[in-house]
Amino acid sequence: MLIKRISILNEFHCTGADCSFNCCRGWKVPIDHDMYMKYLNEKGLFGTLLRCSIEKTEELVAFRSTPHGCPFWGLDHLCTMQKKHGTEYMPAVCIQFPRQLYNLEFFCEETLYLACPESARLFLVSVLDKKPFDFTESEGSVTYDVNTTNDDREFLDYLLQSRDELAELLRNGTPFDSMAFVEYGRDAQNACLSQSPLPSPLDYTTKESYQIDFKKMNTLLFNGFYHPSLRTISPFLYRLCKKYLRKFGALRHTNPAAGEQKLAALKKSLYQKMPYLDNLLNRYYEYFLYTDFLDIFEDYSFSKHLLYGIAKAHMLWLFLALYAENRKHLGTDEIARVIAVYERRAPQIEEALKQL
Repeated sequence: MLIKRISILNEFHCTGADCSFNCCRGWKVPIDHDMYMKYLNEKGLFGTLLRCSIEKTEELVAFRSTPHGCPFWGLDHLCTMQKKHGTEYMPAVCIQFPRQLYNLEFFCEETLYLACPESARLFLVSVLDKKPFDFTESEGSVTYDVNTTNDDREFLDYLLQSRDELAELLRNGTPFDSMAFVEYGRDAQNACLSQSPLPSPLDYTTKESYQIDFKKMNTLLFNGFYHPSLRTISPFLYRLCKKYLRKFGALRHTNPAAGEQKLAALKKSLYQKMPYLDNLLNRYYEYFLYTDFLDIFEDYSFSKHLLYGIAKAHMLWLFLALYAENRKHLGTDEIARVIAVYERRAPQIEEALKQL
């Protein structure tokens, strides 16, 4: 099997107990079927503990969430299951995270989720050092399953070429929220539906941007992203959301124009602390293409995926600005933590895309 591994993955090492935002807190830990059956048949006290820790619903088998986090997360901020019984008892997601392992049957791609602070830090270092996100290729065997039901190699090759061309546009100065990406996505999706020749992203140029104004920002924030349960799931993110509510909540209904001005002032203040913000957002969108764009191979939804990346990048600067507001400067580790915390909730933005 051809394995393509993104550059920052080769540099990744888990920071363990020193992690600023541990992966054992803030979300459910899903259990794959084979491991679930192993837990059900485990004997002795450890088997009883495993079964008491499992929560099974129609949609998901997972470890029960507690205010502390995963029931096997120790006071030393390490996994007690791994320490006492080895990785052979850990769910696959725990072993793999933050690696994103994508088996497309013709080849595999391995990247890093930015929902891990160390992954986000490596991403940020690459941005600040102007390093490209390259894929290295090797051959070997993989143990993870195929992630797609599509076997159209010609279409997959088209997606790979289009992804390279989209990244080329970004590197040549096209902003991440350019209408060129939106228009390309619309035409590519229509071409799929009508079985017409597929367009090249390089054919699209415009000075217009996809505007996410104050009203749309509120739509993104309050329709799927923000929820009172964040207070328990992610206290850090909850505090930033509450800060937004205090600053902008009333203006949503009483004076949207004033909210627009206040939002622009907040972004201007962020530029003073992060003059490289535009480059960061462009590289963030570029990295999004490397981790998410090939999902189109399964659902053909060009418009949804490209717009989702634009919305994600816009929401990212908002949370960076909220965090930075009362700080003189932002360190690399601080920015990486904001990115990681935000990334864990960002998939919820897809729910709000239908309303944009």
